[in-house]
Amino acid sequence: MKEVKAYVRPVKAEEIITELEVNGLKGMTVIDVSMIGSWADPDKSKLSMEYCEKYCNCVKIEFVCRDIDVNKYLNLILNKGYSGQKGDGKIFISDISDAVSIRTKIHGVEAL
Repeated sequence: MKEVKAYVRPVKAEEIITELEVNGLKGMTVIDVSMIGSWADPDKSKLSMEYCEKYCNCVKIEFVCRDIDVNKYLNLILNKGYSGQKGDGKIFISDISDAVSIRTKIHGVEAL
């Protein structure tokens, strides 16, 4: 299994989420977050005294999927999230050793 964390422009998030669902993703977490420093879109960033840097808003989409599906979802996010401008975002992929359903106690991919 793989965990995917994608940080994308808010304007691209709805289309990415819809395409992930249409292409079989059963669930995800979506969170509004702020990007700081070199990740931030210089045209959309604001100066923050709290962060002492420029930051911009983005959306974090996080999910776990089967190994065989990760490239399909990765390419979908890359295609739908692309604008060609600095601040398009980042995607991180990690290995997951297990998943467990609290309700059913099922382990592994079946728990997804």
